Amino acid sequence: MSNRYTLLTFCIFGMTFGGIAAESAPPQRVRRNEVIFIDPGHGGKDQGTASKEFHYEEKSLTLSLAFSVQSYLRRMGYKPVLTRTSDVYVDLGKRAALANQNKADIFVSIHCNYSSNTSAFGTEVYFYNGKNNVASRSRASEALAKNVLNAMQKNGALKNRGVKNGNFAVIRETTMPAILIETGFLSNSRERAALLDARYRMHIAKGIAEGIHTFLTGPNFEKTSLANIKARKLSAKVS
Repeated sequence: MSNRYTLLTFCIFGMTFGGIAAESAPPQRVRRNEVIFIDPGHGGKDQGTASKEFHYEEKSLTLSLAFSVQSYLRRMGYKPVLTRTSDVYVDLGKRAALANQNKADIFVSIHCNYSSNTSAFGTEVYFYNGKNNVASRSRASEALAKNVLNAMQKNGALKNRGVKNGNFAVIRETTMPAILIETGFLSNSRERAALLDARYRMHIAKGIAEGIHTFLTGPNFEKTSLANIKARKLSAKVS
C-alpha cells in the first residue's frame, strides 16, 4: 500500500469516524417475525459500475454490504433474507417476485452510484411514489428511507443527498415498503476510496441495519402492518 493511499485513507476516516470512535451500543436484541429482504444490486453478467483501473465491481461491493447488513440484523434478532448470496445474475422482476411471494415486510436494495461529474458524492435513498402505488405503502417507504439515511449518517456516511422518489423496477414492482440505497459514488475518488475500505462498508452496513430496526419498531411500520392485515382479510372474504 502506498504512502499516498495510507494518507488518503487516514484523512477520510479521521474525518468521517472522528465523532464515532467509540462503538455505540447496538439496539436491544428482539425476537420478531418480520420478513426482511435485502437485495444486493447487480450480480453475474451484470457488473453494475466497474473499473479495471481502480479494481472494483459494484456487484461485489453490494454483496459485501448485504452480508454485513444481514449479520447486524441477525445480532438484533431478525432473520433477513438475501435475493442473492453469490455472484449470480437475478432478473429484476424475479427479485421483486421473490419478496412478494415470501410476503416480505420490507425490501431494501443496495447499490453504489456513478456520475460523469466526478465531484458528486454522498448517499441518497429512493422510494417509489407512482400514481398506481398505494398511499400507505408510499408513506411507509418514505419513512423507511428517512430512518435508514439518518442512521447511515450517524454511522459515518460522507454526505446526505436526501430521500428521493425513484421509478426503479425493484421498488416499483414490490408490494411492501421498499427502498433503493445508493451508498456512494464510485466515480468520486474520495468516496471510492472509502467504499473500497471494508471498515467504511461495515459502518455503512451498521447504519442500514439500525435504520431498518428503527422503522420496524416504530409507528409507521405498525400502521402499515395493520392496513395489510385488513386488506388480506378483506381479500380472503371476497375470494
